[in-house]
Amino acid sequence: MKSLLSLLFLVAFVPVGLSAQKAVDAAEAAQMMAQINDAARTTTSLQATFVQTKSLRVLNSRLVARGTMHYRQPAQLRWTYTTPYRYTFVLNGRKVMLKSDKQTQVVDVEQNKVFRRIAQIMMDSMTGRCLNDRRSFKVAMFSEGNHWVARLTPLQSEMKQLFSSLSLTFDALRHIVVRVEMKEKTGDTTLIELQQIKKDAPIDAQLFKVD
Repeated sequence: MKSLLSLLFLVAFVPVGLSAQKAVDAAEAAQMMAQINDAARTTTSLQATFVQTKSLRVLNSRLVARGTMHYRQPAQLRWTYTTPYRYTFVLNGRKVMLKSDKQTQVVDVEQNKVFRRIAQIMMDSMTGRCLNDRRSFKVAMFSEGNHWVARLTPLQSEMKQLFSSLSLTFDALRHIVVRVEMKEKTGDTTLIELQQIKKDAPIDAQLFKVD
C-alpha cells in the first residue's frame, strides 16, 4: 500500500513557482472560485500531455517523466507514463488499476481511508473542485500574470501527515488547471505541467477500463 500511495503522489500533484504572485481580497477570491466552479461543473472531459519533475530533498536530485492524461466526468482519470518508463494508472469510480510491463494490480479505494482521500483529491484537482472542500483545506487565492493560484493548506490530520501544502494553478481565461503543487512533509516536491490541453473532446471509454 505504501508504494501505491507514493504513486498517487507522483501522478496527482505539481509544484508551482511562487514568483510574482499577488494575494487578492476576499471578494475577488470568491469571484475566482465561482468561475472555477462553474467551469468544473460544465467540463465533460480533459486530455493533455504532461511533464513531471520529482525533486528529492535528501538526494538533491530531480527525476523527470513524460506522459498523457485523460479525465472524464464524473469519476474517471487515466495517467500514462511513456518515458523514461511505461506505466499506467487508471481511476474509475471506486477502482484503481496500476499497470506496468510486468504486472497489473487493481485496488478498491474504499478499503483504505487515506487511499480514498488521495484518490478523491486527484480527481478534484483536475477541475479545481477541491476548492469547495472547506473541511479538508484552508484556501488562499493569488493572481500571477495570466494565471490564478489557489494555495491549499490541509486541515485534516491524515492529510497533514502526508503533505504540508497543495497549490493549483489555473489558466485565468479558460479556468482550467495547468499545474498543481504538492509539498510533502519530507521536503520533497513533484512538478507536473499540463500541456496541449483539450477540453470537452470525446474520449474512448476503453481508456478507463479496469481489468
